[in-house]
Amino acid sequence: MNTIFKRSIELNKKIEKFLDVISNSLLLFDKAVRAYLSDEPIVYEEIQARISYLETEADQLGSDIKISLYRFMLLPDARADVLSLIKSLDNIIDITEEITKDFHIQHPEFPASLNNDILELTRNTIASADSLLLAVRSFFSEAHLVSSHINHINFYEHEADLLENKINNAIFNGNLITRLAEKLQLKHFVSKITSISDESELIGEKLAIFNIKREI
Repeated sequence: MNTIFKRSIELNKKIEKFLDVISNSLLLFDKAVRAYLSDEPIVYEEIQARISYLETEADQLGSDIKISLYRFMLLPDARADVLSLIKSLDNIIDITEEITKDFHIQHPEFPASLNNDILELTRNTIASADSLLLAVRSFFSEAHLVSSHINHINFYEHEADLLENKINNAIFNGNLITRLAEKLQLKHFVSKITSISDESELIGEKLAIFNIKREI
């Protein structure tokens, strides 16, 4: 991250740590979905607690980064862009925490025949978010790589959308579930998982604009 933040090693480290925390939450989210579908409640609760801890850590780091940005970053326009980016990235970890809490509280019952598609959906939505994190790291150090990573964000987001449609079609048009309330509940959870890649795509679009502004 030396390109933008030459004056502050402290700020560099905080942003790197913030991105690492989000990355770890995504890794844990994948494990959480696997544990839930495998009916491992104890493992699931342990993972959920770790995600909640990381969410709290991300909030604290976000506040620290905001203070450091005002201390070390001289250009108000660039400072505002980075601050907006940090706030948006925090949405990713917020979503993972919200989904894992909802799973724990509501206990949706997915037909076993949908498990592979749900796991594939989870992999793709996480891959989109992982590509976003790579794009953000490149924005701070190797700006010429940003567009390539954004392309990957969009690819995985599209794959996630296709899987969401496939799963919802099975939920509503198949014979797996009979009660409408259950169908709507499962659709909600599928939508929430997909929202990780949807949010990643939105942040990627914002990042692309910030990157263009840097080149002007």
